[in-house]
Amino acid sequence: MLKIFKTLYFFTFLIFLFYNYELSASPKTENNFRAVREYLKNLNTLEANFIQISSDGDIKRGKIFFNLPGKLRIDYIEPDDLLITSNGFWLTIQNKKLQQTNNIPLERTPLNLFLNKKFNFEDNSNIKFKYESEVVTLSFFGDKNLNESKFVLEFNLNPIRLRKWVIIDEFENQTSVMLQNIKLGVKLSNKIFIPDFYSEKTD
Repeated sequence: MLKIFKTLYFFTFLIFLFYNYELSASPKTENNFRAVREYLKNLNTLEANFIQISSDGDIKRGKIFFNLPGKLRIDYIEPDDLLITSNGFWLTIQNKKLQQTNNIPLERTPLNLFLNKKFNFEDNSNIKFKYESEVVTLSFFGDKNLNESKFVLEFNLNPIRLRKWVIIDEFENQTSVMLQNIKLGVKLSNKIFIPDFYSEKTD
């Protein structure tokens, strides 16, 4: 169960590593901040490969799909033991080898910020922004669902695209997810966001 929640914490939550920014920064920095906000506002469907790296050196690979707001599929390939799906209300974590299912309310996870577009950009006390070397980083913290963790998103510029997210828990354990071969605006069947059918357990 601990391993499942560590996996959830890594995803729960797209996703940056920097902590010192005030919106009274340079016009270029403010423009980049607005560009990131607009990118997140318009982001709807995405398909990508990912590499997940944990603080303990554990490496996993797979495919990720989302259709915002709400829908998510994280399909682990190496190893192929986990499947995570979301319908916007529940996050379903499944061990495919053991055929075990756990359902968690999405609003109790940091992923809710990203999947349901709950970013509060007006509250600068809970968001830190940094622009450096053509990379934009957003750090989210202080949300009641983050439980002292940080949720970080990292973007490339020119053109702007999400390239990485990071979850840093209350013990400073860090899990990074690097996105590769990103496809935006793809048509995704709703069927891929449906969990596999095993006997279910609800937390």
